[in-house]
Amino acid sequence: MSSTSAPGLLAEPCSVTPPQVSISFKCDPSGQTFIARQRTTYPFTLTQPFCLDRAPHGMLTLMLQSISGGVYENERLTLDFSVEDGACVHLTTQGATVVHSMREGRAATQQVSIRAGKDSFVEYLPDPLALFPQARFRSSVHITVEEGATVISGDAFGLHDPEALARPFGSVFSETVFQRPDGQHRCVDRFEISGHEFIVSLPQSLQRYQTQGTFWVVSDHDTEELVTTLRTALDPLPDIYAGASILSDNVGVWTRVLAVDAVALRNAFHAAWRAVRLCLTGVEPPSRRKSGWL
Repeated sequence: MSSTSAPGLLAEPCSVTPPQVSISFKCDPSGQTFIARQRTTYPFTLTQPFCLDRAPHGMLTLMLQSISGGVYENERLTLDFSVEDGACVHLTTQGATVVHSMREGRAATQQVSIRAGKDSFVEYLPDPLALFPQARFRSSVHITVEEGATVISGDAFGLHDPEALARPFGSVFSETVFQRPDGQHRCVDRFEISGHEFIVSLPQSLQRYQTQGTFWVVSDHDTEELVTTLRTALDPLPDIYAGASILSDNVGVWTRVLAVDAVALRNAFHAAWRAVRLCLTGVEPPSRRKSGWL
């Protein structure tokens, strides 16, 4: 299992309009991370930040919420996060994001940019997308990882047909790029799939899996230990089909998970996240105190 660039699949150009979310995080002299700069506009709002973790020291948890009821046809969403040197941040959402039906065939897009400064610890773990019939979504996540930084990131999606008629979503394009400060790629994962392909193209033995997620860890930590940690955490779990491997040039590890439903996928992500945190910090993370999967 490997993460590589797929020829012919290119993300749409970045938006020239200001992002709806732009947040900078810094670390105070005591080691506590705080929000140094914030700009948030419709359709997003933020919860009160939390300090829940014993390790890494000073980590701030911030939950991003949508007040619009989901993602709609032809919507353009842009988010920008800057985590300064030594800061520690857990970024997530309050729950799954609904991607509504797009009957005119115009996809919604979301572009996320994250800078992880030197010796920072960044987790970007939004809850999964719930794709309605005919939903079309294009996602681009670009993460700049500076020296000594650790980044844990994940994304996931699943089918959701309110009328239970087995109608497929339209299509999903997903691009995740980890890069150095000079723009050189450390790893790239890119794919595009239609709902019809997702339902029928899998071998018969895998067609029961209706949700998919990918989980990355980019870190200077020993990759053999990390990949063993992931495999050990995922191996005993029921209702999933998963594989974990080391990224090229030992920049980190990743795993892709197929699950029969959102509950099984949540259990897999939760197990992977807790195990990796324990491996990296020596302490398991507490619950994020939300209805989502962490």
